[in-house]
Amino acid sequence: MTNNQNRLFFIALFFAPALAVSAAEQPDAEQLFKQKCSLCHAIDKKKLGPAINTMSNNEEVLRQITTKGKNAMPAYEDKLTGAQIDALVEYLLANQ
Repeated sequence: MTNNQNRLFFIALFFAPALAVSAAEQPDAEQLFKQKCSLCHAIDKKKLGPAINTMSNNEEVLRQITTKGKNAMPAYEDKLTGAQIDALVEYLLANQ
């Protein structure tokens, strides 16, 4: 192998496990919603909390309310990771 091929080979070896781990660590937003949110929220009907399709479509508003809570909505900053909250926000936006 040439010097450049050796470098590329070792770079690939170094980063491949990190890419595999990060893909495996992606939170399952639908499952998180079912576990953490569905008691109070549904996609298209009001339960204890508002239906998803009536929530704000502002990503930052959804992230702030999920993280810090609002009114009867509890804060999840100590219960979920940032990646899980991000996944939930994406799920909420995708289901509006």
